[in-house]
Amino acid sequence: MNSTTRLAAAPTGDAVQTLEVQSATQLPFDTPAALRFASARAQFLDRFLSSWKGRPFRTVLDAGTGIGYFAGHLVRNYNFQVLGLDARTSNVEEAQKRNPQVEFSVGDVESSEFASHGKFDLVLALGLIYHLENPFRAIRNLADASRNAIVIESLVAPGRKARGWLMDEFPGDDQALAYVAWHLTELGIVKLLYRSGIPNVYRPRFKPPHLEFRGKFLKRPTRVFVIGSRLPLESDDYEYIPEPVALLDRAYYFRWPVRDLMRWLLTLKRRIS
Repeated sequence: MNSTTRLAAAPTGDAVQTLEVQSATQLPFDTPAALRFASARAQFLDRFLSSWKGRPFRTVLDAGTGIGYFAGHLVRNYNFQVLGLDARTSNVEEAQKRNPQVEFSVGDVESSEFASHGKFDLVLALGLIYHLENPFRAIRNLADASRNAIVIESLVAPGRKARGWLMDEFPGDDQALAYVAWHLTELGIVKLLYRSGIPNVYRPRFKPPHLEFRGKFLKRPTRVFVIGSRLPLESDDYEYIPEPVALLDRAYYFRWPVRDLMRWLLTLKRRIS
């Protein structure tokens, strides 16, 4: 029995376009929760594109495209030239069936051969970075592929410093290839963008209409968008984030709780001086 996939997006004003795709199988991307989440992220993309005042985009790379929701959205609504890449052949084949007007290819963002895919005005990595064993290598590849801007959306680890947590993932077509990955904090992603050659990194002041991005009283926001740009963004829609710095200090060598006490004393000494 065929199933119908619906993806709602709002490219202009309050007008909502509904996409229906006939699929022979239900995939993890097709659940009602996944579709609501995809719709919220598509609305964010629309807001980003409408607020962008830099060089116009013509070519787009959708890295970790899955089954091509966002690649298809950009081609249909903006007439961009889009390449959708995914490391799983099964995802690429399904994406091509659902979006015949888009070019898709198998590609591993962590590969040393990633540069062969070329350069693009805009690079997207939506729901990709937190599934990777080597996020630094991946972000370097994505940054090298970007002429103007890079948009990263990711699940982020808790914390206010540039750090990462090594996590196990469950098997699934929408999970890591080896089911183990690094979850970075928001500032961890920011740090890697700067060290990958992106000179300007921003936090958008607008958020998708979804709990994952907004949180609630007892639940922190678990996902963020981070924008990297080759040129400074002259817009109140974006908050500039300077590169975070994490230096090795003497407290690093002590056991807990002496380590925490030493760090507190070092911080106090810096503030006094």
